[in-house]
Amino acid sequence: MKKWTAILFSALMVFILAACGNTQKENGTAAGGSTEGSKKAETSARTETESSEENSPGNSEATEGKTLVVYFSMPETTDPDHMTQEEDNSVVVVDGEVLGNTQYVAYVIQENTGADIFRIEPETPYPVDHETLVDLAAQEQDDNARPAIKDSIEDLEQYDTIFVGYPNWWGDMPMILYTFFDAYDFSGKNIVPFNTHGGSGFSNTISTIAELEPDANVIKDGFTVSRDNVQDAEADIIAWLGDLGYKELEPTENTGNKALVVYYSATGNTEEVANYIAAAKDADLFELEPAQSYGSDDLDWTDRNSRVSREHDNPQERVVPLVADTVENWDSYDTVFIGYPIWWGIAAWPVDGFIAANDFTGKTVIPFCTSSSSGLGESGELLEKAAGTGEWLEGIRFRSGASEETVVEWVNGLELQ
Repeated sequence: MKKWTAILFSALMVFILAACGNTQKENGTAAGGSTEGSKKAETSARTETESSEENSPGNSEATEGKTLVVYFSMPETTDPDHMTQEEDNSVVVVDGEVLGNTQYVAYVIQENTGADIFRIEPETPYPVDHETLVDLAAQEQDDNARPAIKDSIEDLEQYDTIFVGYPNWWGDMPMILYTFFDAYDFSGKNIVPFNTHGGSGFSNTISTIAELEPDANVIKDGFTVSRDNVQDAEADIIAWLGDLGYKELEPTENTGNKALVVYYSATGNTEEVANYIAAAKDADLFELEPAQSYGSDDLDWTDRNSRVSREHDNPQERVVPLVADTVENWDSYDTVFIGYPIWWGIAAWPVDGFIAANDFTGKTVIPFCTSSSSGLGESGELLEKAAGTGEWLEGIRFRSGASEETVVEWVNGLELQ
């Protein structure tokens, strides 16, 4: 990830959500959060515990061992050119890439600690419309909900220190953070909170985390930043990390051998091939997931009224929003495999959004597809033209159900570094 000090912000972020300033919920709880933030005020009974040497951040054990940055961030739009005022309040736009406020802080922490990073994403995507999201956040609080998390952390035991970031929603953590803390045992680990807010700071959330994880060392001196200051917070974040005992890292050079496999899979065939490639190249995986997933009826190309048939017949309907169309640490990858099924002789159009959202300059890009009968055709050339950057190699078509041996033989024959 590029050094943030060199980044030109194309838009100021703000990030309000559920009622800043003097706005209140019907129960009288101050809503000093943002829709990057909200929860119910049972937390008013919680009080900050006194700090001690055990949880003092300065030169603490928080810098020892392996580190992970976990964050939940909810930008209210993915389109920087068509934002309402409320949506603009919840995001930072960097070189055209929309980042949630908490996401931006997480990236700065990750860059300056060399930590691994994990994004908390709901199994059922949250709405990006401001008012709808505000209402949902309040309802989850009232219901004491536990929204399901899509993915899980592999081998939490390897981490000694976990930075945990979240927006302030109605004076508390979003309810999905409660799901997160319910799911893992942090006994003996250092938990370092950070958050973004619309005026309420941490509220009582640090005490809440200490109650949820009584056997963890919860650092009381976390990092909190207002929506009005996130875009200028990098120096403050680095200074805070210095107080924790972290030294600013020198940027690492690209080793020229890191690979990523990006894929959209409608029925599982492309996913299977993508996994074979990733295993053969020790590559990372990134699945393209439509915000509105395709069901079996949607994919019935023999039905002229099915979703794919309508989209095929009406190209303007082929713009398929994705759950995520950008990859964390994108700059670290030199080789990118892009996989998709063939639809009517071209790449399945959910891939198009990813191609449009990313700069492939300096990357080697290798398309691959799956189909029962159609070949690769011009799909690779069309994606290359749409991307406009990158060195695109000739791709390959795999039949449905291709064996691992066949896929690995092709990968090894590429003679990539």
